[in-house]
Amino acid sequence: MAGAETLNDTATEPLVARSDAADRLIAADGPIAELQTACGGEIPGLIAAPDLLELVRKARSFGMRLGRPLAMRHATGKLEGWAEVEPDGNGCTVRLSDWRRTQTPITVPSGDETRFAIESLLAEGVVWLDEGQSVLALESQAADLETLVGRARAMRGEHWTRLFDFSDGDDTPAIWRARSGMLVGVAGSPRQWQLLLIPASVGFRLLLRPIGDIEHDGADADLLPRNLLRDELGPALHDPVRRIIRQAEAIRDRLAGPLPSEYREYAVDIVRAGKHLRELADELGDAEAIEHGTMEIATEPVGLADTIEAACRLLQVQAEARKVTLAPAQTDLIALVDRRRVLQILLNIIGNAIDYGPGNATVRIDAEKLGDFAEIRIDDEGEGLSDEDRLRMFDKFERLGRSGDSGSGLGLYIALMLSRAMGGSVEAQERPGGGNSFVIRLPLA
Repeated sequence: MAGAETLNDTATEPLVARSDAADRLIAADGPIAELQTACGGEIPGLIAAPDLLELVRKARSFGMRLGRPLAMRHATGKLEGWAEVEPDGNGCTVRLSDWRRTQTPITVPSGDETRFAIESLLAEGVVWLDEGQSVLALESQAADLETLVGRARAMRGEHWTRLFDFSDGDDTPAIWRARSGMLVGVAGSPRQWQLLLIPASVGFRLLLRPIGDIEHDGADADLLPRNLLRDELGPALHDPVRRIIRQAEAIRDRLAGPLPSEYREYAVDIVRAGKHLRELADELGDAEAIEHGTMEIATEPVGLADTIEAACRLLQVQAEARKVTLAPAQTDLIALVDRRRVLQILLNIIGNAIDYGPGNATVRIDAEKLGDFAEIRIDDEGEGLSDEDRLRMFDKFERLGRSGDSGSGLGLYIALMLSRAMGGSVEAQERPGGGNSFVIRLPLA
């Protein structure tokens, strides 16, 4: 849908809300209560707007009154104003003054249409929602979704989050995770399901795609290889794609003789597309192996200085093209990791800092010891990300609305999963003074 942002309400009197000692919203004036519901929460229930939840938690943990401007977004708009949070022994009082509530049109980020079309084809269930994300209907022919169909009929008009089991230990509001795709349990089904929230012509759709298959006793239970993409399709793609790239590079470099400039540009596009396809096949294979638990990790003592230096050398041409300076620090830290996987993580994160940061900038890579871990910090000078985006960016297929062929949205997801497989972690942090910091923690040898 297209159209400009339209203003709904402006400030008259401050809005007041109340949270308890567990950061659950227990009472709220109308617009805040509506925001809670639009973000997938309920009253009483954990505060569903991430920025407000962070401010409440800080005020309660510090035991002091805090205030700052907040712009709390949900799927179709936002509520913004000056928020003050005052803690006491039983929770916090929230006051939002100089507030305004706006409604924005539903848009699909460029490049997501293809993904949504594929997910729609693979979905075995579709929940239709109105503009407030309340349940209208559920369509499915899957036998193990019959219980969910009955629940949806009984809960017509209620928010969709009450349909599913979110007992995965993640307290990030489901409304945000569902926009990138999340795993849920469904009553009456032995399978896990991926839930994806996408805009419809009016309201929204929830696509339910099964992750696992129903178990069968017959001989046809495992018709497809467990690692189909990595072991079968990926290697089959590599040879023809390599030939396409090699021939296109020969045309691009005019090795076969003179060539009009417009045809050379076509060859440049073919080379770029071929490399993107090759990288996509590799990333899909890695993601598949991670999800099936078959990713091979072989740990050994690895000097981090050599690995960081190797990553910078491999990315030097890419950095020079954007006039970005890579500044690796010297370190004598030795981690107990898989050398190839650490290099893969570094190439992905440093490469993102080069591609998505400004030109004529510096990307700094530092390493230090922190307890039993080596902490590699990659600082860029790009546009600072919001708290929500710093969480979303590690979701599978998440590209933060970027268009073009610059990536599949799998790189940071794979980096996070690989670090966890080696006993470490990856997170994005706000960089003091502007920019972003990516922190990779790896166990020391």
